[in-house]
Amino acid sequence: MWAAEQGSSGSAPADTAAQIAEGKSLFISNGCGWCHEDGGRKAGRCPQLMNSPRDDGFIISRIVGGSPGKMPAFAQQFKDTDIQALLVYIRNLKPDS
Repeated sequence: MWAAEQGSSGSAPADTAAQIAEGKSLFISNGCGWCHEDGGRKAGRCPQLMNSPRDDGFIISRIVGGSPGKMPAFAQQFKDTDIQALLVYIRNLKPDS
């Protein structure tokens, strides 16, 4: 089981701002915005992530395992701390001003 699913941040930065910055960097560098437009703020080819009604466990599971034909699995690319940073980034998305 992933540490992020267990609620443990492992060696993730304790500072939320640092986690958001790391999550944003991972989101951009791994091409997540290709499907989740405007940094996850808008629905595009895939659902909007901002204000997602899905729980943390679902989001983590989707990042790790993907969804056949819809989203690639990232279990091999991301460490637990990366997944936690992505989750913190997603949960802290705000509309662009």
